[in-house]
Amino acid sequence: MDETARFAYLRPLPLYEEETPYHNFIDSRTNIVVERPQLQSVLDIRGKTKDFTLDTCGFEFRQHPLPAINWQNEDEIKEEYIGDLKSLVHDMFPERVERCEMFDFRLRSVGALQKNVPLHPGLCGTYKMPPAMTVHIDQSPLGVLEWLKRETGEVEANTIVNKHRVRVLNIWRPLVDVVEDYPLAMCDPRTVRPSDLVHSAHVSSDYVRRNYLVKYSERFQFYYLSKMTKNEVCAFVVFDSQAVGKDFVRTPPHSAFRHTELPKSDTRPRESIEVRLLVLTPLE
Repeated sequence: MDETARFAYLRPLPLYEEETPYHNFIDSRTNIVVERPQLQSVLDIRGKTKDFTLDTCGFEFRQHPLPAINWQNEDEIKEEYIGDLKSLVHDMFPERVERCEMFDFRLRSVGALQKNVPLHPGLCGTYKMPPAMTVHIDQSPLGVLEWLKRETGEVEANTIVNKHRVRVLNIWRPLVDVVEDYPLAMCDPRTVRPSDLVHSAHVSSDYVRRNYLVKYSERFQFYYLSKMTKNEVCAFVVFDSQAVGKDFVRTPPHSAFRHTELPKSDTRPRESIEVRLLVLTPLE
């Protein structure tokens, strides 16, 4: 069923022409101000998923059985679940995948939102974060490059960037039987312009995560998959080196949203896992 939602966007303040929007989680300071301008349509693509692919719009939905995993065991998640996703990634790309590594993973729970648990980017693993309710892109190109340098060293990072097509892929899935509230909405990047995106910084004690916040535009078109199950995944592009510096956007902004008709009181709160993977393929 098609929906409408009032998404949260970065308010276009003159301040951001001089300062980077930031959230400092060390001392809880931020200069980020959001707004919810007006209702926007969110089209249901149930039954039409074949029309949406990584190549055409930067996201796609796939059937993928959920393995039996202890979601509080970080080692089990990394070895079994993420190992399984790496096999899926090899199936998703027609070109040869030369390298596929975990960037990070996160568990999310509506229960954390209800308890006012902070949306802390530095806390990954089995720490349950609330759903992200502001339209965003997970990483900016600078954020990906800094992560590569931190993980591999500057020389190796430069070699990777110069010799491969570098992508970061997010594979998101529910951990409940059916998502009945707070589904994930994907914005078609073909309706987004580079000028709609604003670099932001999220500062923790050992890391500065750099992503994009998004300014509102009536051009945006959102999609979601109704009644998404734990045996379905949404894969979407976070970063693509072939799109850096271009006058188009290839990575879809996204956000959770609430259904117009709120769920019954006994509805199980949405829980999900998202895994970001570094994917290296040959230069085209």
